[in-house]
Amino acid sequence: MSDTNELLDRFDSDIKTYEPTAGKRPVRKQRSIYGDQLICLAVLMGMSIWQSGFRPLVICIGSVLICIAADMIFCRMSGKTYNPKDLSTIAAGMCIALMMPAAVNYGIVAGGALLAISVKHIFGGKDNYIFNPTCVAIAFLIICYPTDMLSYPALGSKPEVWGDVGVPLVSGIENYLLKLGTAPSVNPESMLLGSFAGPMGTTQVLVIAVCGICLMLRRSMSALVTLVGLGSYSALTLLFPASAELAPGMTLLLEISGGYLLFGFVFLASDPQTLPKTIAGKIVYGLIIGIVACLFRHFGKVEGSFVFVLLIANTLSLRIDALCGAVGRAAKHAAGYMKNNMGRAERLRSEAENENKPRLTDTMEIIVPATNYNMPPIDNKVTKINRKKTNIITRYAENKRIKRKKDELVRQKQIRDGENNYMNAMRHMLARHKEQPPKTEEPKTSVEHVIKQPQKRSEQRNNKQGQ
Repeated sequence: MSDTNELLDRFDSDIKTYEPTAGKRPVRKQRSIYGDQLICLAVLMGMSIWQSGFRPLVICIGSVLICIAADMIFCRMSGKTYNPKDLSTIAAGMCIALMMPAAVNYGIVAGGALLAISVKHIFGGKDNYIFNPTCVAIAFLIICYPTDMLSYPALGSKPEVWGDVGVPLVSGIENYLLKLGTAPSVNPESMLLGSFAGPMGTTQVLVIAVCGICLMLRRSMSALVTLVGLGSYSALTLLFPASAELAPGMTLLLEISGGYLLFGFVFLASDPQTLPKTIAGKIVYGLIIGIVACLFRHFGKVEGSFVFVLLIANTLSLRIDALCGAVGRAAKHAAGYMKNNMGRAERLRSEAENENKPRLTDTMEIIVPATNYNMPPIDNKVTKINRKKTNIITRYAENKRIKRKKDELVRQKQIRDGENNYMNAMRHMLARHKEQPPKTEEPKTSVEHVIKQPQKRSEQRNNKQGQ
């Protein structure tokens, strides 16, 4: 009996409920989303190695290894099973490394990676955190170590892998725009190719843009959040440029290229755990990020402000979907109310006026005033109507058209008359057939023939003897 129950339970566990998915786009799994991000981050790491030497490679590997080790330790402490297929930990380690300068101290890298994973587990693990772990780590390091986090190696210099970096450190473009209102002489081609000082993985503007397009096509990034956020930021920047000396287009390119703005929109703003679920929520989320980022940069003068903006947006993303749903229901209710009550005062006024007027009934006599329709004109003048004269060709064509119309009408009448005559003849024949009396059949006379059978000789002999 127990074996039977075990088999039944196993059979029930294998049964899958049918869910119709026709016409719906399949939802991308988080593992595939983070996998696509890792490919793009690996490309950016290769570009940073090409520009700054092998120190960026050591920083990326160290950050990823510390994130994995911290994740295993925190899973063991919380009684959870470590999942080696969880790629979000590796993606967080890569993002932390690429958002740092190539000359940063290794201890700062280790502290940032450890802080990011601890924040992730404080809120309950992978599927429960509220704030983006990478943004929390970078924001904390900017506040605690602003000089180390915001000083970058000069263009073309490659810091040493171990020991002293041995290269001069300079400020980034974002610092020039915010504090001086200008920027070093960099042409647009160099800006797109990343030939300027900045974080390791955020200066390759053209590569990041291509990665963003690929992630959009792969549905590993929210196109609504990215496009709405960048659009709102660009519109406000063009209206209120940070630099009055440069052209608005150049200022916009410098602001998008400098700092973490473009990198953050592509790799951080579309985190599946902090992203709203509805379309309206994603639009509002993108607007919040774009507008607040522009306010922070232009009025707050805060370098590296995108991570703080994204943390503020993460705080609001918990209630954005519910707020958008409530606003949508209120707007729908208001539209219905306006549709049903628009012009209500006019309708009530017209109804009141109609009530005061006498209404016609079936027995009410209507008196129409006498009118003389043969009255002459008021000015006693007869107006002659000037008709347009037609030429002989127009009259001939009109006469031919009228004649064809008459012939067509005559032909149709003949067809109808022929059909009517045929129907009348058929009705007449049917009537005659009904009037004829039915033929009575004469009774058949039956003639019975009696066939006399010859008697046998024995019977004839007996008859003779009896006689």
